[in-house]
Amino acid sequence: MHFTRPKFQKTLVDDGFQPADPHTKEVYQEVEAFAKQGQPVVIFGPTGAGKEFLARHYYKILTETDFYRQWEAEWPANFMKIIEQYKPHYTDNEMKDFVSRLRPGAFQSINAATIYPNLAESILFGHDAGSFTDAKTKPGLLETIKYGVLFIDEIGELPMEVQAKLLLAVDSEIAKGRRIHGSFDYSLNDLIIISATNQPREKLRNDFYFKLGIDIDLKGIDDRPRDVLNLVPVFICNGIEKRKDSDKVFNMFGISTQGRKKKLSETREVRQFAKEQSKLISELILNRKWTGNLRALRVALEASIFRIESPDNRTSFADAFQKHFNYYVLKYSADPGAISLTGEDPSTYPIFPTKNPRLDNRILEEFEKPGFFDDMDTNGKKILAIFISSTYNSTFKLPELHKYLKRYPAVKNNSLTSLRNKVIAKLIDENILETLSGGRGTKFQMTKSFTDKVFTKDSDIFSIPRLKIVGEGRVEETKELSKLLGSTERIYIQGPEGYGKSSFIVKYCHDQEDERNFYYAELGEAGLNRLFKGIIASLEDLDIDPEAEDLNSNAIDIIQPHLLKLFKQKDGKKPVLVLDDVHYTADPEDKNRYVTMAKKWKELILILLGDKMDNALFEDYFSFPLKAWRKK
Repeated sequence: MHFTRPKFQKTLVDDGFQPADPHTKEVYQEVEAFAKQGQPVVIFGPTGAGKEFLARHYYKILTETDFYRQWEAEWPANFMKIIEQYKPHYTDNEMKDFVSRLRPGAFQSINAATIYPNLAESILFGHDAGSFTDAKTKPGLLETIKYGVLFIDEIGELPMEVQAKLLLAVDSEIAKGRRIHGSFDYSLNDLIIISATNQPREKLRNDFYFKLGIDIDLKGIDDRPRDVLNLVPVFICNGIEKRKDSDKVFNMFGISTQGRKKKLSETREVRQFAKEQSKLISELILNRKWTGNLRALRVALEASIFRIESPDNRTSFADAFQKHFNYYVLKYSADPGAISLTGEDPSTYPIFPTKNPRLDNRILEEFEKPGFFDDMDTNGKKILAIFISSTYNSTFKLPELHKYLKRYPAVKNNSLTSLRNKVIAKLIDENILETLSGGRGTKFQMTKSFTDKVFTKDSDIFSIPRLKIVGEGRVEETKELSKLLGSTERIYIQGPEGYGKSSFIVKYCHDQEDERNFYYAELGEAGLNRLFKGIIASLEDLDIDPEAEDLNSNAIDIIQPHLLKLFKQKDGKKPVLVLDDVHYTADPEDKNRYVTMAKKWKELILILLGDKMDNALFEDYFSFPLKAWRKK
């Protein structure tokens, strides 16, 4: 069988900004020197400091070297060697899929903190058929990025066993990888791995740390005031660019839209406006402490732009921006004079999720609601939620729960009597558990009504779940989301597990269903493939044939012309597609697809929900951090 050779192609990357602070300039020069030699580096720095910008800059310099051009020249011959190595081990269809995923010369980033732990090894190394139930052969990132750079952010978040296997990949003398259940080792001499972490060095395995690469230290933005002042107008311009009422904004600035070639953010008028506003707020920004670094600053500025309801004229637009920024600067930064003392939680034991992360989180969301286990701390709730989730499709007895909780000193008052009268009784009262009679000892199991709410069937993939949501909480966040939907159409709602993201958006959809049509899809491990298959199946039920032969490579374009046949407008307002649990995807290509969907599916408003927003999405989606259910 003949396989079409993928084109060796340089990835167009935005390396962020020109450094202005002396420290940052020195760091960028250091990275440039290592990139010119193709030497891997490991970047240490706080979350949001710009570690991925630095990795992109490394790649940009790398692509200008002679040896990168040599890689490109040698790619045809090396491609044939790869085919010869793989061909004896895989079928023609498996080979075709592998070749379609190859990205020679590319830059690819992945955030280890957003990978579900059970999937980390599969995503990085790949897996062969038979690795687990219903597993189909799939290559990993390490073997598909050829003669390019793979950037692994927050590498310290990888499970220890995956770090151990990654040792063979980052060791320059070995540089090998193997798929789960694979039959041979593939070479990684044609890949540069750049890694980053917000953790101190002592948190990484010593043998792993010393082989990752050369240390690079990047400070947080509180210590880089010149960089901050450089970036403020950039973020303001980007926020204006993301507004959906661009025609009104063009008119407000007096910019002709005829024969328009430049993006709104690149016009002289918008850039001048951004510089003027930057000068007015620079002192306020520099006098605050930005624990979230560049991400927090970007969100505060973009939110201030999006909250402006109508761009009537420049003066009112500027006044509204200043007003909103005075609110958001307090929300996303801290008073440098405030002192907080934190102690290490002695109860922090490893708590491993189950095979049903969706169920883990839904149970935890129930526990975190006001009035539900108020006398139990978050760690204890998480431990209890994991146990209950692990009993899905089975039963348990009270002594089994008691024995499990005794492993965790964090859980107090866990006597059998206390568990029966307080914990089990509450779960039964809330219709999460039910009792089964017969045999020796009472058995408990999750109710079908509760699990049916959690697991969406393929037949009603776009139906909004009917969850039991008590109280009138999140009033301010509800109002804020409604305001944002008036000015932006791409939103990512993020917050740690247990913060009630699903409950929040489900309640919001039901409350607003008279205003818009909402469609909901829970993705999980299956990722966007489940969404695409659900859309195709729904279109076929409407006797529409989208001719979807190759969903892997072309699904977004295939589906786009038919979107409004399935997702209906209401009173001229665009339909809203909500995608939940996007961070659990097993396919690293999904984040690139989310970006493509944001650019191409203009017929829809997209709302994504996940634990943590990937850096790759910041340019196209507005980050909407969600607070915990309970007041601190």
